[in-house]
Amino acid sequence: MRGFVIDHPERVSGSWGVKGDHAIYGLHIQLATRVDGAPITLIGVQQIFHSASIQVYERTGPTRKLGDGNWFSDESPQTLWTDRHLVLKQAASQIGPEIQLDLTFDPVSDSWSGRFRRSTFDRSVTLLRPHPETAVARSPFVGTWSRPAPGNNCIHIVQTGSETLAGWSDDLATPGASRYANGIRPPVETFEQYGSIALVEAVSPGAVLIELKALTPACCSITYAGKLTPDGKKIRSGDAMWSNWTRVRGNSCVAAPR
Repeated sequence: MRGFVIDHPERVSGSWGVKGDHAIYGLHIQLATRVDGAPITLIGVQQIFHSASIQVYERTGPTRKLGDGNWFSDESPQTLWTDRHLVLKQAASQIGPEIQLDLTFDPVSDSWSGRFRRSTFDRSVTLLRPHPETAVARSPFVGTWSRPAPGNNCIHIVQTGSETLAGWSDDLATPGASRYANGIRPPVETFEQYGSIALVEAVSPGAVLIELKALTPACCSITYAGKLTPDGKKIRSGDAMWSNWTRVRGNSCVAAPR
């Protein structure tokens, strides 16, 4: 995949899962892409696949936890990713269970299908975006949100249960939109990051707590507390250091609004 154009990277990054007998088994993908020059916007801009981190996880509780999965690089010898086909194999060892994936991505149904093995769980599955297993009231926080900032500026919030949420965030850089002092040149290339794990908690019907860059050993996660506006279109922070999140149409902060 490295060096090839990737359309709509936000469609591939993030989480998918399937319910097993005792846990949710899933796949999480963090992507980095490269863009030539210093774009003013990413709408319509060609992005080149640069790298990926792929996690195969097992969630036993209502939310994700540190250490509930195993990470792989797209360049590791255990991984083969070509276009929409992902193959990953790892033998059981002292540091991790046996893992065997042979999955194909379908952009129409937004799902991965094929063989999924992690330890004793071994089935033909269809992995979908996280969602409640039974009919529940839809949380007003579900959706994709953006904010005017140089990074941590897009978040995708999904619902996993009647009172539980999850998410992942994107760092979308558009340095061409910034003003540069005399003598300072814009970068000749720009890197975009998609699919960083976020923890999301609705602390009340109208208030939410978001932890960006969560569940990573490296420092540091970023916490954001906000309240939903009455029209449901913004999440406002009480901290002047934070800008407000605005709901976007669809599930992308990159694609042109329809």
